[in-house]
Amino acid sequence: MERQTPKETYCIAWFKLAECVSRKEKERALGVYRLLSHSIGDEALATQLEGDILLSFDDAAAFAKYKQAAELYQKHKRLPPAVGICEHILTVHPQDKWALHKLVDLYQELGIAKKLKEVEKKLQNLEC
Repeated sequence: MERQTPKETYCIAWFKLAECVSRKEKERALGVYRLLSHSIGDEALATQLEGDILLSFDDAAAFAKYKQAAELYQKHKRLPPAVGICEHILTVHPQDKWALHKLVDLYQELGIAKKLKEVEKKLQNLEC
């Protein structure tokens, strides 16, 4: 019997993860994720993936993982993915104050004045 290379094993793990999610096998999916996460080599991306898996099972804990991933991306100066996560949170929870405040920080860091004004206006409307 032929041994699988690490690359083949890695590909199989991704396939297994997708299969578990499509079959709605949450615990198996999270088990495969735990094994796979060690080989990803990017803590922010691994945390975001965990959020994606949890969200696919309608688990509210997904948003805590997304917030953690956004913080990690920002910490490592990877601002566009952090913005993407915050905007994703807002598509599901349009009035999430954490995501709105985080976007203010991120848009300021990126120098995106138009988006910054839009988010500040949303925050003002929420606080009225």
